[in-house]
Parts: sequence; C-alpha cells; structure tokens
Amino acid sequence: MASCFFKYFALLPCIVFLHGCGNSSATSADDRPSIPAGDLLGPAEDGGAGLQTGDSTGEPQADSPIVGNSEHLVVIGPEGDSSLVVNDRSYPLDAALGDIWGVQGEHFNVNFTVTDGKFTIMPTSISEEIYNLLVPVEATAIIYAEMFSPGDEFSFVTYSYSPIGAESAALAGNAFFANAYVGFDIDRSGNVDEDEQLAVLGGTIEFTGILPDIELEFSVTLQNGLTAKGHYTGLFDFTNR
Repeated sequence: MASCFFKYFALLPCIVFLHGCGNSSATSADDRPSIPAGDLLGPAEDGGAGLQTGDSTGEPQADSPIVGNSEHLVVIGPEGDSSLVVNDRSYPLDAALGDIWGVQGEHFNVNFTVTDGKFTIMPTSISEEIYNLLVPVEATAIIYAEMFSPGDEFSFVTYSYSPIGAESAALAGNAFFANAYVGFDIDRSGNVDEDEQLAVLGGTIEFTGILPDIELEFSVTLQNGLTAKGHYTGLFDFTNR
C-alpha cells in the first residue's frame, strides 16, 4: 500500500466515470491517456482523451445493489463481456474501481479492484492510522493490484509485476504493479474466502484504448503456479483521496 495517505476521505464527490466498450483500439504509450495529479478529476474541456483537474462529472447514481451506506457508495455495472479465467473455469466481472492515492515518490499510485461483487466501506488500519477503504463483498471473483505509473500522472499503458517497492531506484521510469492478488470462489460457496485469495507473483496488466473506451487485460501467475487471465471492458469508477 502506498506510504503517504490523507486520513479520512469524502468518497462520493470524487468519483469519475470512464466507460469502456468492446471495440476500443490500442494506442502507443505516448498517445495513451493519463490521470494528472489534482484534488478532483473531470474530463478534458476540449473533449480529448485525457482527464484534468476540475469539477467531478456530476452526482453518480447507483444502478446496482449496494452494501452499506448508499450516501457514500455507488456500484455501476459495465457494458461488454468481461471475465476472469483460472484453471479453465470462468468467472464474470462487472465492476471496476480505481482508488487514486496520487504521487508516491517517483510514481503516481492508483489501486485497482475488478470484481463481480459489490463494494462497501471498511475502516482499515494502515501504519497505525485508520482509513476508510472500499473493499469488495459478495464476490466470486476479485482482481486487486496496486499500480504505479512513473511521473506525476497515471498513464493507461502496460504494467509489469514487481516484487520490490516503489522506493527502489531500479523502478524509476517503469510502470509496474505490486501487492496484487486474485481471488476466486473455489468451493462454490458464493463468496471469495480469505484462503481463496492467491498472491500474484508475475505477469502483466495492460490498459488499451482511448478514453472513454478504456479496456483492461491481464495475464498473471499465482502463488500456486496457475495462470489467471481475463479482460474487463466495462465502466471504471475512480475515487480520489
């Protein structure tokens, strides 16, 4: 988890919606859109592919059931066919959240969660401080990764797994992810239990397309030696701390 945080955050006013679809086309890294540092995020005024600081895009509406306080939580389902495949078994994915922590040293940190469940607010202790985190519940599939983009903005490019932290000089200028896991409902209980969350030890997570048509593809190696693959072509919700 990123080391520098702002304690307690107002979640609802800081959500940005990005819409994905199945016919997006990939672009070169130099042309990929990015999220700049700032308090609130909104679409570029010129209608371009990037995001810039400014007002949020408006008050969100909950189109799917939620858990917890509806004043602080929104879950919006995607359009498109999205799934996680592990050991020849497929799990649907229908929600994606990017938790923006911002500049951490030489990188810009966004923690991504993709799931078929809902999100709820959970007070969590980090470095002896309590933070309100959005965590997935009632899920049969979860992909979580802490992603670090070089510089002071987040670029939608290819991220490779790294076992070393963002403070390492060896990672300067590189897009990478760490502290990742894949959870899937092995015992078919209807929920991802703690012992069904497997650490990621290698692989890549790639964003393709141009805003608002961003897609996510991943192929990662799990701690048990299995490969988890999949893609997500739906809405991306972002919270800004």
